[in-house]
Amino acid sequence: MSHDGGWIMTFLPRALLALLVSGAVSLGLSGEKSSPSAKLILEVINRHFTVGRKIRSVYLRVYSDGTAECHTVKYTGHETDDRPDIVKQKTLAPGELQSLEAALNNPELLQVQKKYGLMSPVIDSWMEWDIRVPHGWHKEKIKVLNFSPASARKKNQPYPPALLNLGCLIWKLRNDVFGDEAYGDEPFYLIDDCKRALGIQ
Repeated sequence: MSHDGGWIMTFLPRALLALLVSGAVSLGLSGEKSSPSAKLILEVINRHFTVGRKIRSVYLRVYSDGTAECHTVKYTGHETDDRPDIVKQKTLAPGELQSLEAALNNPELLQVQKKYGLMSPVIDSWMEWDIRVPHGWHKEKIKVLNFSPASARKKNQPYPPALLNLGCLIWKLRNDVFGDEAYGDEPFYLIDDCKRALGIQ
C-alpha cells in the first residue's frame, strides 16, 4: 500500500508538470494563431465552361493586409499534368487597397443581381466569375459570365456602376499580379468602359 502510494505521489507531480508544460506550449501556439491576422476580403473563382465541363481556378484572392494572390487560369483541367499550378502574390499599395475596400463596401454593391448572364454569343465555352465578398457573418456572392462591359453596354444591359467598378478592379489586380489579362499588349482594364469607371486618364 505504501509502495503504491509512493508511486502515485511520485507520478502525479510529474504528470501535472507535463500537463502544465503541454498547456503552456499549446497556449503559446494558439496565442500566435489568434494574434491579428489577415482576413479574406475578396475571392474570385474562375470557372471555364467548355464541352460540358467546369474547370475551376483561383483567379484572385485579396486579404485585409493588402496581399493579393493569383493562380494559373486553367482551360483544359489538365494543366497540372504538364506544369505546376503557378501562384503569384503582390502586396497592394495603401491607395490600391483603399480603392478596393471602397468598392467592396459600396452599399450599392449589395443591390446588384446575384447573377449576370452572357452579354454576347458564345460557341461552346465561356468564363464565369464566382465573386465572394465577406461582410462579417454575411457573404455576398455574385456570378458574372464572361465579364464584358462593352458587350453589356451595346446590349443595353450595362452593369450597375458598383459591379462595373469592382469587375474592372478585379481585371486590374489580376493583371498587376499575374500579368495575363490583356489583349495583345493592352490590359483589359484599360478598355474605355473601365478607364471611365476607374478614373484612368
